Amino acid sequence: MNLPVMRVLLAEDDPHDAELTLERLARAGLDVESVIVNNEADFIKALDSGGFDLILSDFHMPGFSGSEALRIARSHPSALPFIFVSGVLGEEHAVDMLKEGATDYVLKQRLDRLPIVVRRALDEARERKSRHDAERRLRESETYFGQLIDALRDYSVATLALDGTIESWNRASEWLFGYPAEEVIGRPGDMFNLPPEPGQAQERPLVEQLAEISSGSSLAEERWLMRKNGATFYASVVTTAIFGNGGAVRGYSRIVRDMTDSRIAADLLQAAKEQAEAANRAKDRFLAVLSHELRTPLGPIYAAAQALDLRQDLPPECRRSIELIKRNVEVEARLIDDLLDISKIVNDKLSLHLEPTDLVAILNGIVEIFREEAAARHIDLRYTPLPYPVIVQADPARLQQIIWNLLKNAIKFTPRAGRISVTMYQPAPGKIAVDVSDTGIGIPPDALKRIFEAFEQGDEDSSRARGGLGLGLAIASSLAQRHGGTLSVHSEGQGKGSTFTLTLDDPSGSVPHPPAPEERPDSPSAVRPPSILLVEDNVDTAEAMQFLLAEYGYHIDIAENVAAARARIECKRYDVLVSDMGLPDGDGIDVLRHYAPAADQMAIALTGYGMEADVRRSLDAGFAIHLTKPLDIDHLLNVLRHGRRS
Repeated sequence: MNLPVMRVLLAEDDPHDAELTLERLARAGLDVESVIVNNEADFIKALDSGGFDLILSDFHMPGFSGSEALRIARSHPSALPFIFVSGVLGEEHAVDMLKEGATDYVLKQRLDRLPIVVRRALDEARERKSRHDAERRLRESETYFGQLIDALRDYSVATLALDGTIESWNRASEWLFGYPAEEVIGRPGDMFNLPPEPGQAQERPLVEQLAEISSGSSLAEERWLMRKNGATFYASVVTTAIFGNGGAVRGYSRIVRDMTDSRIAADLLQAAKEQAEAANRAKDRFLAVLSHELRTPLGPIYAAAQALDLRQDLPPECRRSIELIKRNVEVEARLIDDLLDISKIVNDKLSLHLEPTDLVAILNGIVEIFREEAAARHIDLRYTPLPYPVIVQADPARLQQIIWNLLKNAIKFTPRAGRISVTMYQPAPGKIAVDVSDTGIGIPPDALKRIFEAFEQGDEDSSRARGGLGLGLAIASSLAQRHGGTLSVHSEGQGKGSTFTLTLDDPSGSVPHPPAPEERPDSPSAVRPPSILLVEDNVDTAEAMQFLLAEYGYHIDIAENVAAARARIECKRYDVLVSDMGLPDGDGIDVLRHYAPAADQMAIALTGYGMEADVRRSLDAGFAIHLTKPLDIDHLLNVLRHGRRS
């Protein structure tokens, strides 16, 4: 089927852009004949010659702007669809031009939209032309008009006299309003309007409203109307002036359509959206409170375990128990972190701080951490580190989390006497990959496609026996994607092990770099202790932290609430403030305001709340660092030594 030729008037000063525009239309299957102009005179001349279906115009042209072209086109009787095709049309200008009468706009950077916009504009133009032709024929033939409007079942069509009274009433009007024609003819056209609510301004008389559309425009509105039986419905109402043969207004047509179902659907959608947003906020708040309530008792347990671990006279069997306590507290804290992380990922609130990061150093550290756990389960953990750094752009903490989750997953699902291999290699130029392979339980084929979904753990029976929430791989996969990389999995099936592959961009091309000097942690005696005010209402946590930091030579004063903290601050100058955010008589921000740290002082927020909003709130208030419970003493010592740089 041959499409009709479309004649286009193109206002464009750049021949190359004009060629691209017409080529894009031709590629879309549109048969186009064009006249290209770049000044006002040629534009008006072409417009007057007629025969065009559409106007396309650039917005900025030397000596002749797109807005001038639009003004000329809108005043021309042809009323052609007018589409801006510009590379510099900002949103504000676009909105202004649409208000001035432009049909649509397309950015030159997105010319693939042009055929769609053109077809829609032509369809709308044909629709408008058909409507105008119908209105003209209706004015010329009263008989035909009556037959036509009576055939419209979904549209109430009535005519109004110049004074706003009803002159005619089609059959659809009877169905919609419940009034037969003899009961409404001669009565005011606004008899169906609802009375104003108490305190609501009185509506202007109908005659005044009709006078405003006597120039040929239409009045379109959506409002609630009343039927004869008192029931209300939401309606679309369009009132248009009707002109006689002499050009004078002889009356008005009013078309009403029942839009109640659409309005109810829109209201339900809005209500559902608000409920979903409220539920999401409630969920975030619940997770924040849950995090705080779960972390708070872990704090003193972890601090006390770390303090005991510092003792040199601790018997070996007790030290093993201490390690067991610390390890399980860390597992519990990781589960809490996973819950918060998956919430951030789902809500797109997880932020990364990318910097040059040594992937080899991260692998070395994590593998060493897991060696003891693997040995305890008689698992052969194989890893040969590269002799040089591999620098990638990554968030060090989040990259460590990815590798940690993969190794934790491998150990979890590998039986005794199994084997885990960690391998780094270059799969392609500019890429670096890390394989974590195991000889564990494997993954059934039907579970492979959903293994990275939240709360998914592959085989249900095996996962139930090993526990966990099924969030580690989902978080690792999302973090890999946010680093611009991928996380993939391969398994031959159940009982045949699995291989997880993390692939990242390698901007350095794996060129050897000189190793960075190793920074060794200071021993307790090497720490230069500042004075610290700890504001903590949990007695166990406060005592454990005081004892632990005292082992490193720090002098700590404790305040259990905001009032006690203020009294301490007024009596003594502290180098560091470490404050819980939730206190009985206020919060940590109240303490911070009274502390008002100088350039040589530092304020640290310590809390069980770990949501992104909680961190942002404390940092925005003026805290230099936000730490979450249970607190790792090495982390706190690092902050005390290096401040913000940690």
